[in-house]
Amino acid sequence: MKNKVCIITGAGGGIGSAIAEALFSLDFKLVLMGRNEEKLKNTAKGRDCLILSGDICDDKYVKYAVNKAVEVYGGLDVLINNAGVAQSQNFEDISMEEYDMIMNTNVRAPFLLCKEALPYLQKSDSGTVINIASVTAHKGYALQSVYAASKHALLGFTKALSKEYYQKGVRAHVISPGGVFTDMVKISRPDLSSDGMILPEDIAETVLYLLKMRNSACVADEIELHRETKEPFM
Repeated sequence: MKNKVCIITGAGGGIGSAIAEALFSLDFKLVLMGRNEEKLKNTAKGRDCLILSGDICDDKYVKYAVNKAVEVYGGLDVLINNAGVAQSQNFEDISMEEYDMIMNTNVRAPFLLCKEALPYLQKSDSGTVINIASVTAHKGYALQSVYAASKHALLGFTKALSKEYYQKGVRAHVISPGGVFTDMVKISRPDLSSDGMILPEDIAETVLYLLKMRNSACVADEIELHRETKEPFM
């Protein structure tokens, strides 16, 4: 996968920054997308990459970023939809503005990014989409109704996308982790202790596994991860 071109959303911190760090080590040509340019620069640490700050809920920004990546690097091989937002809130207190913000970030933005990227991913010999979902893609948790709905939708979208494009040379995967030690989990699961939690670097290693297997005959459609303190197969 050396010198492959990869777009990472939510690259300014947490999981996105860890994924970027792992891919820098493999000489990927990275396109870092996120809201905060300073955080993206902190992820880059002065290394050669394309930093494109903006709001992934903005259609013009998404289209610009994909086209700019292809313009600068000559193509696109990997898209990692990592950016997401969460909530911990009573169902009756959730406003429609909050609903729209979560669904637009967690579902609509990955949909549009895939729509813009797939014409280029099909031209690659290793076209890959990796969507970062959540354990809530399979389970419902109290106070997370919209977040759970968004991750169920992302999983369903990925299933359909993978079936439609695998014969066209593009693989679509989902990584569904439990509690990851990031700022977002402090919002979505304030009840969790940091002890034994999944680290962003663990997600990055899972991404590397999927990419290293890209040209093999072995495919993992979805990888579910849970905390070591959580009972297996629950």
